[in-house]
Amino acid sequence: MAYDEIVVGSGAGGAVVAARLSEDGTRSVLLLEAGPDFGSVDAIPEPLRDPFVNFTDADWGWTATMTGDRVLPYPRGRVLGGSTAVNAVVAMRPTPGDLDRWVQAGAPDWSLDACLPYFQRLESDPAGDRAVHGTDGPIPIRRQPRESWQPITTAFAEEMAATGHPVTEDHNDHRVVGAGPTAHNVRDGVRWSTASAYLEPARSRPNLTIRAGVLVDRLLFDGNRVVGVEAVTDQGTERFEGARVTLAAGAVATPPILLRSGIGPADALRGLGIDVVLDAPGVGRNLQDHTGVFVTAVARPGIEQDPDNYFAFYCRSDDEPWVFALLALYSPQALGSFYGDPSSDPVIAISSALGRPHSRGEVTLASRDPRVQPRIDMRFLTHPQDQADVIAGARVAHAALQGAHLGPLVKEISPALTAVIDDDAALLAYAQSACGSGFHPVGTARMGAEPGPDVVTDTDGRVFGVDGLRIADASLMPFQVSSPTNLTCIMIGEKIADALLRSAD
Repeated sequence: MAYDEIVVGSGAGGAVVAARLSEDGTRSVLLLEAGPDFGSVDAIPEPLRDPFVNFTDADWGWTATMTGDRVLPYPRGRVLGGSTAVNAVVAMRPTPGDLDRWVQAGAPDWSLDACLPYFQRLESDPAGDRAVHGTDGPIPIRRQPRESWQPITTAFAEEMAATGHPVTEDHNDHRVVGAGPTAHNVRDGVRWSTASAYLEPARSRPNLTIRAGVLVDRLLFDGNRVVGVEAVTDQGTERFEGARVTLAAGAVATPPILLRSGIGPADALRGLGIDVVLDAPGVGRNLQDHTGVFVTAVARPGIEQDPDNYFAFYCRSDDEPWVFALLALYSPQALGSFYGDPSSDPVIAISSALGRPHSRGEVTLASRDPRVQPRIDMRFLTHPQDQADVIAGARVAHAALQGAHLGPLVKEISPALTAVIDDDAALLAYAQSACGSGFHPVGTARMGAEPGPDVVTDTDGRVFGVDGLRIADASLMPFQVSSPTNLTCIMIGEKIADALLRSAD
């Protein structure tokens, strides 16, 4: 059977697009997901219900090169809900300045004013100001009110305020940018992924088909028009026909589908024996992610802190290149899941991350076989500005742990970092040896006003040079945003779905 719409990937963008398109009962919609579909929220295994970043079997098992030859795990969700089913459920919008950069990069209809209605549409935020928040959307937004802040989070807020960052109780209110509690997409203590929020209510629609265990290999063409996809399933190779295809596999999985389909840098495609359908040099380029260093300290005994208060506070500014995230009193085993902190005592950690990185990486094919992971080369801290910024950010975080408010809670700051904190070259070397990923890849099929060396789609997600094909995931972002990308990607799904509903192509 031929579908009106095929959506590839069920994460932050794809689940939204499929659900919204299926609200039009005249359209037949097929959603394809490589991982399993556990069905209802009640049937989801406990590790995936837990609102905590987790490294479960519902993962692609991929790795990425961070700096030089340093290779670390690069978790991506392989399950209905995609990475929204395994991430840290941080629900933060970008700042106005983040979206201003998109406008300046040739995406004028992605300004704050243009995106705000979609942020409001996706959320149910009962505590937010009605002027900027929605109350009946599918994504529940929760944050800790001031009266429940704990000693470390209160001290962090006071420390940031002392350095000129206003305290805000709502990071998603764009009228104030500063330090405040993290918002999460959680309901009654349970992770609320896009599978739970968007797909579960849509399952009963007869025009929506969800197929799990489908690994999409490549696009199918009739001339320069996409007419379906070819995939690997339990039945072998299957073909699915559709009038339109929307790729929403994510910024490291969408480019390989394009490349295997013959859309990408022509010389690289020919080198792999792939027939060139469209010479699009920007596919896989412009890869950006958050990186930085954890500035850690052993906490003094007896400090109270809720162990579930994960990434409790963020601090960011449109005037500074770094973002600080507070990992409050926490076990070294949990921190070691990320960066292998050697301490055996509870730690306070401030993640000093580059909110708007200048370094650019790349996603390329290692093989034509869709079962072989792509090469993910982050090239972190290769740009001189990033090098200067990571040094400055680490020093600000290090000083904060010695400040009047946080200092009394700290027993000892990491000796390895303290030993190099005043030496530019040594501190940079430390950062290059210790930095990892925020797991927020973006930009690998970026949108813009017209085709260019890095521009792959127009501002409605249409891939330049082919018909019937759109992208609806973090690949579209011209620049990284200074927050975890979870909520921004859901907004992208809402906005691209709206564009699809308005257009016949």
